[in-house]
Amino acid sequence: MFFICSTFAFGQNLGAIGDNGKILVDNNKVEVVKFVGKPQGNVCGIGMHHHKAHLTVALTDAKLLISSPDGKQQEVEIPAETALWFDAGSHSAINSGDEETKFLLVYLK
Repeated sequence: MFFICSTFAFGQNLGAIGDNGKILVDNNKVEVVKFVGKPQGNVCGIGMHHHKAHLTVALTDAKLLISSPDGKQQEVEIPAETALWFDAGSHSAINSGDEETKFLLVYLK
């Protein structure tokens, strides 16, 4: 058996985003970013920030405080192994739980 791949980007460590994100893959098809949120810390970016449309995969259980640009807040709980699609938008997200959170964000290009 052999494997042919025109764009090989498996397991690359291409850098960091903010203080809690690390780009795992960035090629002409996808960008995959792993975010680790400490308790009471940022979850997927710093402060109020914007995301392009993306798939989020929760690697751990997470309890989050989400704030929208208009100041509305919502507390959500996301179980580990949950996959969620988000359209483009802005928010801030704080880990309101007592444990570290881990997410993968997958952006299609």
